[in-house]
Amino acid sequence: MSYPQVKSYFCLSGFPANNTGMKLFRFLLGSAVVAGLLLCGVPAAMADALHVWPVNGPVVRGFDPPEVFYASGHRGIDIAADAGTPVVSAAAGVVTFAGTINYVPMLTVTHDDGVRTTYQPVTPAVAQGDQMAAGAIIGYLQPGHCTSPCLHFGVLRGRDYLDPLQWLGPADDIRLLPAGSTVPALTTTTMAATAMGWPVNGRVTSEYGWRMHPILHKLMFHDGIDIAASCGTTVVAPWMGVVKEVGNSSSAGRFVRVSHGAIVTSYLHLSAIEVKVGDRLAGGQQVGKVGTTGLSTGCHLHFGASQNGVSINPRSILS
Repeated sequence: MSYPQVKSYFCLSGFPANNTGMKLFRFLLGSAVVAGLLLCGVPAAMADALHVWPVNGPVVRGFDPPEVFYASGHRGIDIAADAGTPVVSAAAGVVTFAGTINYVPMLTVTHDDGVRTTYQPVTPAVAQGDQMAAGAIIGYLQPGHCTSPCLHFGVLRGRDYLDPLQWLGPADDIRLLPAGSTVPALTTTTMAATAMGWPVNGRVTSEYGWRMHPILHKLMFHDGIDIAASCGTTVVAPWMGVVKEVGNSSSAGRFVRVSHGAIVTSYLHLSAIEVKVGDRLAGGQQVGKVGTTGLSTGCHLHFGASQNGVSINPRSILS
């Protein structure tokens, strides 16, 4: 259900369009996307932009900015990864530099809030002016920055360097390794063709928002979107992340939850699960297969998302 549909439903369904009604609706919806709105007159505020890790790997050198602007220091973080690894845009934005400085290939992406992210040494796969979604491939990592290949990732607002770890948001498995440490091997499984897109190809049969539950036959809030697909179809995580939870319940059936920092995505009613808790996933990596387990009327994927623990419409983070 889109925001205009939610607003129309709210205003026409008998909920009072006043302060009391809005408080009730916010309580029921539980979403930071609409909390605080005058639903019958003011557009919805957008949730914070999705931030994703630019490569899948451990941090081998942390943020250590200088006290004086031109002094020596470390103005970003170094993330270990193999040479040739795809590097993705850490948030939606436009490529404002793609080239070489002092013989080092690098890119800059400028985001809607004016923050700029930098990536080096990276051979560009895009051109200046290209619009990028969060998690879209912008280039490929080259050796040369660390003793072993690593990405130097920086975040700037104006002339000020920000701590990339804080900007990216919390991750359960950030680990800072001492210089010279051996980088652990990353988990790899089959990559799916829908990388950086939707978790599965199919038609949305039920939108995010209030609906009459098809089995329980009562008005309930649907905290995701249902995507119709044949049982056994591959389901992928659209962005890199860490498997946070794997389980089975009477309502969700077999499910997987993946942490992407502040964003957590959920995959419900699976027929099979192909990951375990703690697995590090690349964008487009398989998490399971479409099923009809739990409270389900047929083969489909229930795809949900939350930000900082609050449910959001998954369409807001899909390209």
